[in-house]
Amino acid sequence: MDAWNRLRDIFQDNKHSRVVTLEDELSNTKMENFPNASAYHQCLKSPADQLKNVGAPMSKSHLVIQLVLGLTSAYQGVGTLIRQSDPLPSFYQARSMLTLEEAELAKEAAMGLELAMVAASQSVYDSNSSHSNQ
Repeated sequence: MDAWNRLRDIFQDNKHSRVVTLEDELSNTKMENFPNASAYHQCLKSPADQLKNVGAPMSKSHLVIQLVLGLTSAYQGVGTLIRQSDPLPSFYQARSMLTLEEAELAKEAAMGLELAMVAASQSVYDSNSSHSNQ
């Protein structure tokens, strides 16, 4: 029982320091540091869960706001939509909105790349045609 009480005291003693560290981690988490929306979401969710475990749960709306605050400019439109929703969507709904936006951005980027390749090949063709006519 003594060992258990000592462990509890150690855990409780570090509780406030842990809360400060986790809050700081959350406020400094930015999407630009992650390869995709899912990784960003998971990195926000983990400290939020840990805050709950140390008795300092974060409100659901605060977590959604943190998610929006860390978005890159590419997600500005969906971020505005989330912020202006009343009530705010749940964290998982906001995540879904971000992943849908991510898929749309990837599709647009692929289409832009395809158009650039077509334009480049047309330019090479035009260049070759003009050289053969000379």
